[in-house]
Amino acid sequence: MNIAAFALFLNAIDSPFIVPVAGCAMILGIVVAGIWSGIRNREIQSTERLAAIAKGVPVPPTVEELAIMHGKPSADSTRRRNNIRLAGNILVIGSISLALFFFILTIIIRQREIMSGAAVALIPFGIGAALLYDVRTQNRELEESTHTPTTLTRS
Repeated sequence: MNIAAFALFLNAIDSPFIVPVAGCAMILGIVVAGIWSGIRNREIQSTERLAAIAKGVPVPPTVEELAIMHGKPSADSTRRRNNIRLAGNILVIGSISLALFFFILTIIIRQREIMSGAAVALIPFGIGAALLYDVRTQNRELEESTHTPTTLTRS
């Protein structure tokens, strides 16, 4: 590597944009690695199932198939509902904290214009409330689908 190229490299690293670019590249790398890992996992499972079918071995049912056979929600759907509920709670509590921050800052600095920043808290509050409503709706639908009314018939 010659000196001019090395100097150009040092100038690029000295840029104020290196931290945001590196952060975005890191997040992109993590997302791509997660997607690739999931695809690879499904590929391995599919290969194993096809090998079992080719040998004539009975293929064990997947977790989703077992859940459907027993009339219960799969672990994935239960985990998904729990994650949605957690995200909703975090967003609602975070938005309340953000509004409280602007309220306290208004009291400390004694300028009413700062209180307008509390309106920003409406965005995560609305998203969190929508997520919590979605979880409630999913739970109600799940209860309706698993609840089978029994009718007594006398002959």
